[in-house]
Amino acid sequence: MPDISRDPRGTPATDRLNYTAYRLARALNRAAENSALAYGVTLPQLLILQVLGEGVPLSNAQIARRTFVSSQAAHVVSGELLASELIERVEHPTNRRVRLVRLSEVGWTRLAECEREIRQREERLAEAIGPELGDSLAEILEHAAEVLAGGYFGDKDAEADAVARRRRPSNGSGMTPA
Repeated sequence: MPDISRDPRGTPATDRLNYTAYRLARALNRAAENSALAYGVTLPQLLILQVLGEGVPLSNAQIARRTFVSSQAAHVVSGELLASELIERVEHPTNRRVRLVRLSEVGWTRLAECEREIRQREERLAEAIGPELGDSLAEILEHAAEVLAGGYFGDKDAEADAVARRRRPSNGSGMTPA
């Protein structure tokens, strides 16, 4: 069997921030999922609980955008949360056609249980990184997301621009430009 040699043009994927950030996201999500499952909640359900944990009732479309899934996926998961009484429907203050949901009292309790473990894990991570970076890690990551056009929540113009960029015609490679 011939030796497999590395092409000299190759560089480690871990040298790229997007790859390393994805690895971090996967590790954080796996850990959060383990915490959530211990309390009978799936990761997609936990993400909705966390977004609703900001205390503002949201529509299904808003939940979908905030949890990075399609409206259909958000609808399915919200249905599960409604059935388990972790969220409840509330009236929109000005538009009767818009359905809103918020955390129920049971949902607030479940979210607190899940987040207690998640916060402990995040504190251990910040401690391991060190005080000069660890105390501000969430702020740094949030700022990075905003700089890289990922922080358009609530900014309809920026969100429309991001959607338009993703809909550009293909450049022939089978992938649309970022």
